[in-house]
Amino acid sequence: ATGKISDAMLVEIRENLVFYSYAVRGVEYTASQDISRLVDKAAVDFAGVSAMSLRYDPRNPANSIVVAEEWSGLRGAARLLPENHASH
Repeated sequence: ATGKISDAMLVEIRENLVFYSYAVRGVEYTASQDISRLVDKAAVDFAGVSAMSLRYDPRNPANSIVVAEEWSGLRGAARLLPENHASH
């Protein structure tokens, strides 16, 4: 819920790992986020990603995320959507 927001570039998606890169105060970072626990709660769609934002800790810029349960840095065609739990 806290932290600064900056732009990020999607590098790669491997199973439930998202790899991304970003720069803070002229320092380049490459990081990954395990989204496996989010996939159970929401439909994470990186298709057509045109841009991403990330949230990072200003005291430790290497500590960052691109999606969370209540926040998503995905923009463009990409989404973090609640699952449809309709029963039949």
